[in-house]
Amino acid sequence: MSRWERKPEFTDLCRQVLDHAVLDTDDWPCGVVDDLELDGAPGQPLRVTALLVGPGAWVPRLPPLFSRLLPHVVGTRCVRVPWSEVCVVGEHVRLRARAAELGLGTIDRRLGLAIAKLPGSDRSAP
Repeated sequence: MSRWERKPEFTDLCRQVLDHAVLDTDDWPCGVVDDLELDGAPGQPLRVTALLVGPGAWVPRLPPLFSRLLPHVVGTRCVRVPWSEVCVVGEHVRLRARAAELGLGTIDRRLGLAIAKLPGSDRSAP
């Protein structure tokens, strides 16, 4: 059993999941839920199968000019996190695994280390 509460029986995906911070099992911030992958046949309920995290999930929804320019700045990486890895839906979306095991947070961690080295950042390296 997790040290946190479990996923609720009913989840309002728009209010409780989309655009919420993703934390791994060590409470390390590793992105934001940018989109969801759903599965279901006509006449049957939809199921969430994965969280999509990264610019590859949101850049294609931008207006054409931005969707052509931004990939050169932010990249096109999109990490698919299976819904089975989600253990808590609440203020944050908490995962059962570490960020590195799922391929999350690698760019953020490197960026954080680089920013910590800048003069005046007053931030210690994570």
